[in-house]
Amino acid sequence: MHLVKFLVISLLFLSPHSLVFAQNYPSKPIKMIIGYPPGAATDLFGRAIAKQLQDSMGQAIVVENKVGAAGTVAAESVVRSLPDGYTILNSASQITINPFVQKLPFNSEKDLIPLIQTISVSYVLVANPKFTANNLTELVDYASKNSGKINYGSYGSGSGPHLSMAMLEKTAGIQMQHIQYRGSPQLLTALMAGEIDIAFDTTTSTLSLFQSGKIKALAIGGSKPSELFPNVPTIAKYYPGYDSDGWQGLFLPANTPSEIVKKLNAEANIALKNPVIKSLADSRGVRIEGGSSEQFSILFKKELKKYEQLIIENNIKMDN
Repeated sequence: MHLVKFLVISLLFLSPHSLVFAQNYPSKPIKMIIGYPPGAATDLFGRAIAKQLQDSMGQAIVVENKVGAAGTVAAESVVRSLPDGYTILNSASQITINPFVQKLPFNSEKDLIPLIQTISVSYVLVANPKFTANNLTELVDYASKNSGKINYGSYGSGSGPHLSMAMLEKTAGIQMQHIQYRGSPQLLTALMAGEIDIAFDTTTSTLSLFQSGKIKALAIGGSKPSELFPNVPTIAKYYPGYDSDGWQGLFLPANTPSEIVKKLNAEANIALKNPVIKSLADSRGVRIEGGSSEQFSILFKKELKKYEQLIIENNIKMDN
């Protein structure tokens, strides 16, 4: 029955009527699915972009948070939706990690169309203000003398923050204890409360807490220093080649008509150039990207290969 439904839908979107359908698009509200809780970085930028798209396209963009399995619940929801342009996934780069740490009910590369990369963002190594280390050198020294006694948090096994820390552990030859949280808000709350000592999280999520002194920054995980985190060096300064930059982007279900993909990509590029988005990006220390669907597809495939190798090398176990 599912095969018949798929074939009927495919024939519909491959027919000459698909062009007319695309020309009339959008004729009803569009749903944007976000796999992270309200307040998280992906939610923040997703909602801002949705507002700009809504204003320019003249149709409501309904944002829905479907939290679970590090974004997989949301991704599966979009994969299973009709490929008609009325369901968009707003995802973080975690989507290129999940295939290698989870048993996915779909194929990320085959079942989704990368629509546009919206932003790129660096992870920051942050700590509770009372933690003994004030920089990366002190952290590595303390961890070397107190193996397994430092607690660090992440969004879960195989998440970006977890892999960033696993990379640091292997590179610096140290060992720490991993504690998992549901998402960024819960992770940072635990960090401020002293439940954990350190964590990686994005510049977007950590900036305001860093500026108010509620957390301290030890190092930048990305390839470049951040102007908003003055005097905080990159990990690569001490360990050349270390890079845990992340990104966000929009995706559509496979088999979405190319005319709709092009139209949505063009609208999203316009939205990213809006001063409101630029101001938000500048205030959060992220870089606006944009570009074609083809460019994002190339990055998406490259990231999948990168994380597959990284997870194998660091022996990250698959969640059950």
